[in-house]
Amino acid sequence: MRKIFVSTACLKGDKSYNRVLNTYLEAGIKNIELTGVHPHLELNALKSLINTYKSKGIDFTFHNYFPPPKKPIVLNYLSKNDIDKKNSEEIISTAMKLAKDTNTSIYAYHPGYLREADMNEKGYFDFKGSSRISFEEGLKIYKSDFNDFYKKLNLDDNTFLGVENLFPNPDGTNDSFLCTFDEIKNFFNLPEINSTKLCLLIDLGHLAISSNLLKFDRMEFIEKCIKNFGDRIFEIHISNNDEFKDLHSRITKDSWQLEALKYFKDTGMLNGGTVFTYESRGLTIDQIVKDIDLINSKIN
Repeated sequence: MRKIFVSTACLKGDKSYNRVLNTYLEAGIKNIELTGVHPHLELNALKSLINTYKSKGIDFTFHNYFPPPKKPIVLNYLSKNDIDKKNSEEIISTAMKLAKDTNTSIYAYHPGYLREADMNEKGYFDFKGSSRISFEEGLKIYKSDFNDFYKKLNLDDNTFLGVENLFPNPDGTNDSFLCTFDEIKNFFNLPEINSTKLCLLIDLGHLAISSNLLKFDRMEFIEKCIKNFGDRIFEIHISNNDEFKDLHSRITKDSWQLEALKYFKDTGMLNGGTVFTYESRGLTIDQIVKDIDLINSKIN
């Protein structure tokens, strides 16, 4: 049985940890992705909370802006601002330390942006200035910095770090890193990346936007990723959108993503293979349970 996780961002309303986790637990949901929608909590308290819920049978994954820092920042590994780069590395390092301390296998983050940005009051990015680095410059940053950073994480055999495919802006301009298969191929073929166990999270909602705006075949993207990097694909994100903005809308029985899930039946380096995570937002617990049943019918 492939595991289906539910993001803590899915549930509408207050995002306090106990409220969301207890609601999921009462509904029988025990595979949960913790993401950056929650209030800041000191690391020791967060470790204690996670281990308490793990004792109740919950399995966790971590995602991107988690654990949320005390002061909101834009997580951008490609930032040329030394402070922003250091803060971004700190989030990743903290997530991996927490993962090891709580026996959590998966943490994936957004690999970076080609332009500097600020976080606005609604939690979205405001890209600033006209200076945008090229994809090739982004590769050089990973080539020069990442291997040493990865080694410092000192990961064990049960803890995996991954990056997620991103998407361009609604007007077709692009401030994001790793949007196409060729970009992913060039990234993972870097000796400094290839020599690590770095994994890949494929977000199907992001893929819908990228394939629409950058004009490529989304199923061909999936097939090429599996053929070349199938052993590295450790997680799939599922949510609908209008193929221009990352709306995290609810899936339906006609969603193309449901049919795409069958491609991933033999992928992944984790014991049990690739996991699937539902990421739609603003849902009631009854809607979430129904949607998980729909996903489950396609993969198991």
